[in-house]
Amino acid sequence: MERLMSWSRQVSQQPLIQTLAPAFALADNEIRIDTGIHIENIYDLSLRSKTYSADGRIWLEWGEDVQRILLSQNTQPVQLIDFVNQVEDWNGKLVPDVLEPVKWNGKWHQSFRFSQRFYLHTLDLRRYPFNTLTLPITLQVTPAYSSLDGRKLFLLPIRNERGIIGEYANLEGYELISADVFSRVRTYRTDYGLMRMVKVSQLEEVLHFRHTFWPAFVSDVLPLAIVLLIVLISPYLEGSLGDVRIAIPSTALLTMVFLQQGYHSEVPPSPYLTYLDRLYAVSYLICVLLFVLFAWSSNVYERTPPEQREALVRRLDAYDQRFQLAAIAMLAAVSLEAWLY
Repeated sequence: MERLMSWSRQVSQQPLIQTLAPAFALADNEIRIDTGIHIENIYDLSLRSKTYSADGRIWLEWGEDVQRILLSQNTQPVQLIDFVNQVEDWNGKLVPDVLEPVKWNGKWHQSFRFSQRFYLHTLDLRRYPFNTLTLPITLQVTPAYSSLDGRKLFLLPIRNERGIIGEYANLEGYELISADVFSRVRTYRTDYGLMRMVKVSQLEEVLHFRHTFWPAFVSDVLPLAIVLLIVLISPYLEGSLGDVRIAIPSTALLTMVFLQQGYHSEVPPSPYLTYLDRLYAVSYLICVLLFVLFAWSSNVYERTPPEQREALVRRLDAYDQRFQLAAIAMLAAVSLEAWLY
């Protein structure tokens, strides 16, 4: 039988991106469009789907040479740009504030408002729930207009722009740390049918949020901490209460499973363990080892003659105390290692 062959094949690769220096200077045959951006609202964050919504405005400023090219090619400025990480095209469009560009101070100007849903290409949850959240909004030159009249087109941020984020650009449970705007050039691995290498200029605003400590601790860590505390206190029960002692770690295991499943429903699958996953892992191990210790000590207690049980209980109490210290040390070591690495 003839083997089926694919028309093309490509393995996963990292994007080819070159970040431009703030003092980047254009060559004589290159043209620029100065770009400003202001984010007014951030809302509907979903870590599970790696999306969020944002409202704001962008504005473009260009010189007379660019205006002549646009007029000669019957091109509107809105055709030159699009959002790279936009999710829903039907629900979000760039809407011009004025229908036609206006000229002042020797430059042409047009602003656009947007309300769109964006995708998080990368999401680092290694320290979840105490992670730093990075939300990017990437504006780029449309590949078909990567050059105008044979000249490369660059989107460059307006220098010394004030107020790139508004008063309502915040997220519940997160604290806004900073926002940065920078320019870069991306080289695509496809030619989009243009029969040439496609390099497009991009402008990216990145908002950095930090999860506030106490809400994250109370909602995600405290329930696990309470269950684990009960488990670590259980060795103080009398060795004669074998049935009660054995029931505690097994019940705690079941509770932890449900707690972890509940938090996993809020975050996407990841190829690494989060900080909270590591806490659950060491908690599972502590519960299993304690169950084994209680099962062994209960069997030893039942097999010991009554007159020797008092001395046996003292030995078992010593084992329990050593286990408590070892469990606390293991939990502290894993917590520190997970936070640092």
